[in-house]
Amino acid sequence: MTKGFFSSSKIQSKRKTANFALCGVCGLYRHCKSPKMPATGKGRKKILFVAEAPGKDEDRDNVQLVGRAGKLLRRFLKSLDVDLDVDCVKTNAVICRPRNNKKPEDYMIEACRPNLMKTIKEYNPNVIFLLGEVACKSLLKEMWKEDIGGISRWAGFCIPCREPNAWIVPTYHPSYILRMGSDKILDRLFKSHLKLGISKAESKPWDEVPDYERQIEVITRPFEAANILREMMKKGGTSAFDYETNCLKPDGEGTEIVSCSVCWRGRRTISYPWAGEAIEATNEMTKSAMPKIAANLKMEDRWTRAKLGHRVRNWCWDTVIAAHVLDNRPHITGLKFQAFVNLGQENYNAHIEPFLHARKGSKFNRIKELDLRDLLLYGGLDSYLTYHVAQKQIEILNESGI
Repeated sequence: MTKGFFSSSKIQSKRKTANFALCGVCGLYRHCKSPKMPATGKGRKKILFVAEAPGKDEDRDNVQLVGRAGKLLRRFLKSLDVDLDVDCVKTNAVICRPRNNKKPEDYMIEACRPNLMKTIKEYNPNVIFLLGEVACKSLLKEMWKEDIGGISRWAGFCIPCREPNAWIVPTYHPSYILRMGSDKILDRLFKSHLKLGISKAESKPWDEVPDYERQIEVITRPFEAANILREMMKKGGTSAFDYETNCLKPDGEGTEIVSCSVCWRGRRTISYPWAGEAIEATNEMTKSAMPKIAANLKMEDRWTRAKLGHRVRNWCWDTVIAAHVLDNRPHITGLKFQAFVNLGQENYNAHIEPFLHARKGSKFNRIKELDLRDLLLYGGLDSYLTYHVAQKQIEILNESGI
């Protein structure tokens, strides 16, 4: 490793850990007929439905989804040969009825999340349907980030989640479908989401849950990275690559590429500091005929032109453009989102997020304050996931005949 390059970290980054509240702190159990409602259903098909919270009918009967919304869901499921009480298990994101059927507040969802996680662990479902925004907040928030957005962002995805090892299928709450009246398009969407999840119920996403981090080779010596890159070019094949930089755009003084990573054929991924012989080997790679993949390739292309003096040769895929082609909803095309919904990779940058943003009054971020191995692991995951998201997108496009 080049002397003085990341010789020591000014700040050691740390991964955040969840801090769960305890059941009961919301106080809802004091004001309902069926406090702390247990999950119900025989679950023969290994399907779990997570609704919002008990309503008046559910609170009276101590059973989930027996009111108007539940009856509507049962009709949809019956058309798909699924019995909600026999084939599925039912629970809620908040297991005590809120006063006046009000939408649960975030602190209630936080307090009740351990109950949902306990239910998932106990019943070990193959498929988890999340009915509506509250259910999504309960389960997805810890995997994704603070603001998951609305249900429209998530509805219809079938996520191969690693922890738990289950397919997660967010969709609309049947009460929303009732409020919308006779909306045939919404009805078809809802039924298609149910059908998709049910089709996955026979097995879990993974026989052996993948550990993506273990696929990343952190290379701290530039000459070693250069040798590996040249061997990759010699053998040929499609690769994804990614730069980590100290600001968004390469214009002006002080702009730097800090590290680079390359995922070769999906089989080997290296991540290395931008120094010494590794820079020249990366220059050769970007000029080579090797087909190249990126997530938002204009970034890598612009930095290559600014720092290496030429454009990247032979781009073959951009996961952001492909995501637009597959689904035109907003806020779903970024690599982190695509990696989650396609590969089950949970948020992997929360612990270093503060270092990736520009400091107040400056265009430069704090990336060079990161522990080197944290940075290289993060960059390596970017390339690895970019490659495999691209392969999944290609598979979906081929299946759809586009």
